[in-house]
Amino acid sequence: MTEYTKLKYYYGRELAKLLADKVYKIYPRFQKQEFIATVNKKTTDLELKGRVEVFADALHELLPRNYKEAVNIMTSILGPSNQNKTGMFSEGYWIMPIAFFVEKYGTDDFETSTDAIYQITQRNTGEYAVRPFLVKYPKK
Repeated sequence: MTEYTKLKYYYGRELAKLLADKVYKIYPRFQKQEFIATVNKKTTDLELKGRVEVFADALHELLPRNYKEAVNIMTSILGPSNQNKTGMFSEGYWIMPIAFFVEKYGTDDFETSTDAIYQITQRNTGEYAVRPFLVKYPKK
């Protein structure tokens, strides 16, 4: 029998290292150690959504201020789409902070954000990320 680990515990230092390495390969100016330290310090006492938000906020702080440029960096690390339609949480759990970034910081850029959500949905879920767009742009 395998030991159960709460999902929230996946969103800590080890995931920060993984994301930092992925981002750094595309954006070498990314301050990996600062990102890892920030996530490690701020996630300790938080539940899942709070932890994911810490990741999104740290990405927002350390990626380019231009939203489109930041999103392009993040979508370029997503890798191939999930053809099996399984494992999106066991294998694609690391994508959730990217979706939260789009949800929190992207509502003023409909095209870039909805394209990012489309990309995310092929690997994880964009269910939460799309909600503010449905409210702000009901006709689109």
